[in-house]
Amino acid sequence: MINLSKYNFHWREGFSYGYDVKRGLFEELVKYADAKPVVGVVGLRRTGKTVLLKQLIDYLVENKVKRERILYFSFDEAGASLEKVISEYQARLGVELAKAGNGGKLYIFLDEVQKLEGWQEQLKYYYDSFPDLKFFISGSSSLFLKQKAEESLAGRIFLFHLPVLSFREFLVLKGEGELAEKPELFKELLKEQVLLYVRRQFPELVNADEGFIHLYADSIVNKAVYEDLLKIFPIEYEDLLKRILYIVASNPGMITDYESLANDLGISRITLTKYISYLERGFLLQKCYNFSRNLLTSEKKTKRLYLTSPSLVVDLWEEPEFGRVVENLVVSSSGAKFFWRSGKDEVDCVLVRNGEILPIECKYRSSIRKRDLKGLLKFLTAFELSHGYVISEDIESEEIIEDKKISIIPLWKWLLNF
Repeated sequence: MINLSKYNFHWREGFSYGYDVKRGLFEELVKYADAKPVVGVVGLRRTGKTVLLKQLIDYLVENKVKRERILYFSFDEAGASLEKVISEYQARLGVELAKAGNGGKLYIFLDEVQKLEGWQEQLKYYYDSFPDLKFFISGSSSLFLKQKAEESLAGRIFLFHLPVLSFREFLVLKGEGELAEKPELFKELLKEQVLLYVRRQFPELVNADEGFIHLYADSIVNKAVYEDLLKIFPIEYEDLLKRILYIVASNPGMITDYESLANDLGISRITLTKYISYLERGFLLQKCYNFSRNLLTSEKKTKRLYLTSPSLVVDLWEEPEFGRVVENLVVSSSGAKFFWRSGKDEVDCVLVRNGEILPIECKYRSSIRKRDLKGLLKFLTAFELSHGYVISEDIESEEIIEDKKISIIPLWKWLLNF
């Protein structure tokens, strides 16, 4: 028998999980609380997926859903199957699933679902057979959820990615949300907070001391590499995943020549390509392509690699030039897919939003010269664009150079928009 009581404290009258500060994704998920499709939340470990599910449970209770009609279960518990969980729930509730709709929907929250072998087929059966069941699921692995969900649950699931904390979310969790609401009043404080934020992009790190940050970040990497990815992929060289991650951490934004890097690591190019893909799908690495208006052509060109969060490998954080860490932060926070390089001219980050091309150059310094903008101006000319952006340390201005508008924005101000 499965002990459901230890997971479902909300069955007790008056109980609330009490997580008052909500991530931005919460409001998006609420929109689908009563829609038929499964709501799935994926993301790196420790980004707050479990808290998000429990906040949704509190939301349902506050909106008059009977407490006993909400089930939460985590598949961290070994040996459990979905059938056993639901059978035990039926027995406790005293209602057959076929008749469950008489009292409204039953809301079923399944945490760490990727640990359940064949979860997608089991979920599909209950989804198709019992229309009054509403499922919410979470998992730590992108591929394990997305690929199998798309194959078996096509048209039955809405998937959402929960990233690391945005700068604004960091400030709110830290109790400094007022800084974000009145940024012009608190410029100096916001600049200071950015330096803390780089190392504390996970909820449990917001107020942590330096020693804890190192241990915590290392535990996330080790669990993702040696547990999550090993369960999913046919990995022959276990330590190689971490070696690749550390190479990127020591040189974020590195131009990646797969052939040379594979030779340095003593493996084949094919193996390296696979392992980088595994790290990318495990939410540890982010890949950028050399921009072309033909986006398919872009994917065949030179690639750059970044950490999905600079907080992941903080023991190497001070090794690279801090400007490179800022570049990583701008790329990862904006979800950029492109950079640009032509000869010796470069642009760090190219965003494509609703058909608009936004080139961004990272110059985290207190003075910026025209020659620092050479690559950005060349890009604007080459692609017949009129507006480019520069991320600075604390300069804020707009300039017209060679008939091009250049907006220079402090890093803290840029991050408040993502």
